[in-house]
Amino acid sequence: MKLRILLFTLALFLLLSFFLASCQSPEVTSAKVYFQQNNIAAAEEQLLIALQKEPMNPEVPFLLAVQVHLPKKEWIAAKKYLEKVIEINPNYTYPGGISAQDQLKRLWAEIHSQGANKFNEAIKAILPIDKDSLLTEATEKFLLALEIRGDEVSSYNALIKCYYMLDDTADLVKTSEIVMDKGLFDEDIVLYYVQILFDQGHKDKALAILDDVLTDHHESVKLQELRIQFLAMQDRLDEAKEIARKLSEDYPNDVDVMYLLAQIYYKLGDYESAQYQFKKVLIESPDDILVLQSIATSAFKAEDWIMAEEYARQMIALDPEFVNGYTLLWKSLYNQGKPDEAEEYRQIEKSMR
Repeated sequence: MKLRILLFTLALFLLLSFFLASCQSPEVTSAKVYFQQNNIAAAEEQLLIALQKEPMNPEVPFLLAVQVHLPKKEWIAAKKYLEKVIEINPNYTYPGGISAQDQLKRLWAEIHSQGANKFNEAIKAILPIDKDSLLTEATEKFLLALEIRGDEVSSYNALIKCYYMLDDTADLVKTSEIVMDKGLFDEDIVLYYVQILFDQGHKDKALAILDDVLTDHHESVKLQELRIQFLAMQDRLDEAKEIARKLSEDYPNDVDVMYLLAQIYYKLGDYESAQYQFKKVLIESPDDILVLQSIATSAFKAEDWIMAEEYARQMIALDPEFVNGYTLLWKSLYNQGKPDEAEEYRQIEKSMR
């Protein structure tokens, strides 16, 4: 009895399989034969007929996309048919587990990679004409990649960098606004965008955009730092100080934040606080002569002549040809009541200018 049931089930399965196969239009069957014969044009002709006869069969546009247009590198046509598959059945997968979504992502990745290769070649190019030509080619690839998948932030990021290197500020601004209108976020894109706006004189707009972006992306230290710089450049130093101070509490080991806060204290005339912050930076970069100069200058402004002398000597030890080191040294010595020694270093400074 069990054997009869098993044989009946098997026969039913075979009959069903035959029935399903027979439901496939002759055009699709013919197209598959033509594909085996590598006759792409004839296969495409049959599939287009099939598309009219069975518009709700996702296999037809899938075959048009993957076996007709992709091999011919007709990217936009391939995209159109893949989107048609998704429209008919978002969950459709071709035998082998390949989905239209997977194919779209692979298509985007291939074109984006082509653009990235051109971009990397441009970085290495020596002649400006070659660099610009390669960047233009990269731009075209990234634009095409975005036609395939318009929400890929990495392609927008690369495109913005191409525009920046090509000095194409108009397209940089336009593309940045597209990204923001889509609700996408990329730290680099915001940085380039607001910097261009600020440089073009749209200072309030640049700050307003930063304020808005940082409401949702407060963790972006780079954008926080840029906002502080913009405020400082507009002489809104008290606002800049408060934001920088809070940021230094949140990120106590961030050297850039320390340096930014030190500069703001210096501009505010709080030379003792500036000196303290510069010292923290110096611990991380003990051989940075510009940091030493900042500390020495802060100490000098605070009338701490002894510390100014010490840091000036460290500067000269690092670079015996650093003129500003001698300037700070002789002035610090003079203010300590050591005119003879001060004159000695003043003469060295004079000889180097």
